[in-house]
Amino acid sequence: MASLKNQAVNSVKLTSISMLVTSVLQIAQLLILGRVLGPEIFGLIAMVQIVIQFSQLFLEMGITDAIIQKEKISKLELSSLYWFSIFVGLVLFLILLLAAPVIALLFGEPSLTAMIQVVGISFLILPFGLQFQTIATKKLEFEQITKNEILATTMGVLLTIYLAAFTGLGAWSLVYGHIVTSLIKSIPWMIGGYRNRETRPQLVFSWASINVFVSFGMYRLGSTSINYFTTKIDQMIIGITLGSVALGYYSMAMNLIMQPVQKLNSMINRVAFPVFSKIQLDSRKLRRAYLLITNMLTSFNAPLLAGVIIVAPYAVPILLGEKWQDSITIIQILCLYGLFKALGNPSGSLFIAVGKVRWSFYWQLFQLAIIPVVVYFASLSGEIIVVALAVGLLRVVLFYISYFVRIRQIIGDSLGELSMSIAKPMVHSAIMLASLYVLNSQLTGTGPIGIMVIDTIIGMLIYGLLMILNQRKLLVEVKSFFQKRTAIKDG
Repeated sequence: MASLKNQAVNSVKLTSISMLVTSVLQIAQLLILGRVLGPEIFGLIAMVQIVIQFSQLFLEMGITDAIIQKEKISKLELSSLYWFSIFVGLVLFLILLLAAPVIALLFGEPSLTAMIQVVGISFLILPFGLQFQTIATKKLEFEQITKNEILATTMGVLLTIYLAAFTGLGAWSLVYGHIVTSLIKSIPWMIGGYRNRETRPQLVFSWASINVFVSFGMYRLGSTSINYFTTKIDQMIIGITLGSVALGYYSMAMNLIMQPVQKLNSMINRVAFPVFSKIQLDSRKLRRAYLLITNMLTSFNAPLLAGVIIVAPYAVPILLGEKWQDSITIIQILCLYGLFKALGNPSGSLFIAVGKVRWSFYWQLFQLAIIPVVVYFASLSGEIIVVALAVGLLRVVLFYISYFVRIRQIIGDSLGELSMSIAKPMVHSAIMLASLYVLNSQLTGTGPIGIMVIDTIIGMLIYGLLMILNQRKLLVEVKSFFQKRTAIKDG
């Protein structure tokens, strides 16, 4: 158990580094592309990203999670899964090649056809390194993962920015940047995987040896695919009904909110999933781990998003330009969505770890029946602000429905503890937000940059003081975790 604790601690540190570096790079790319290209072209980029991200789900097919979840895997199983993944990548490439004109017609953007067809090349590249990265994740070997992610992201972002800023390629800059990122990400894993005799795939294939993995993966794929639609259906509807300019505003707002939230969430979930898998038979430890992660996510995300709300009116004109003013209110509203979206994600790792993939699948089906209806009727207003408000409030409701119908079946009745782990950081963030709002009203002679600096410093002091006064237990547990003592103590 001590070894697992030490591995988890080291994994958190390494993923923290990866999260920080890649977040900074991707946010920089987001801001530069937005400023250089403007809302209309950025809306086109958002359409390409929807296709890329959805296709990525089918490439993995949930099999990566199946490999991590299963305790022991034979050489025959790994080899068969490797060749199967390459076949899936080829099929995806052909589907995008043929479906691109239909997708472009759906969005009313003919120029999407060629971009979607070219971006499909990445799915011929990624499968060659994907399984080797998955094995490293299973073993909690995050040092190489961190190095590869930072290198690939850095090169891809730099190329994308260069092409957008200096060549006039517009949305094509993202396409070429994505392909280069895929190459740089896959090649090191492929070289290392083939050099290692334990991970090198054999020239054999057995469907019988992998049908269990595929069955597990199909439920996981169904769950993640539906989840993708529920998180992207708002952008799809806006793109179809309101056009690329409106989608540009909304997509920029959603990206600015979700980029840091997703990276933080990914960092914690990447470590939480294998740890949950190790303690999947101990419901008491699972409960404590889940509640601790929820408390940590709220404590990190709530003040961050409250800060976004207060500085958005000053930051957007500076970072993106005056043409992005219409996105400010959307950014502020979507902070509510970002918080509860982040809080809902650890449940996915929890259910996969205990083998309840079907539960997640059925939950996603339920959401698919609800979210598109709400978003569609909100979009009839013709206002993206109404859509933003609708998805934010709906996300809060869905979080608590999820607890009652799913989470408590695994960790037991803990609504009071769960609510308290969320309420304290939110109250602290609200106090910080109100204090900064009053402060800003007095800074009439201060420029926007000065206000943002003051808000950041004062906000951190206010929230930090409230944490010391009211959340000492969390601070102690986080500190003990990073000092290689378990943060998941017996309750």
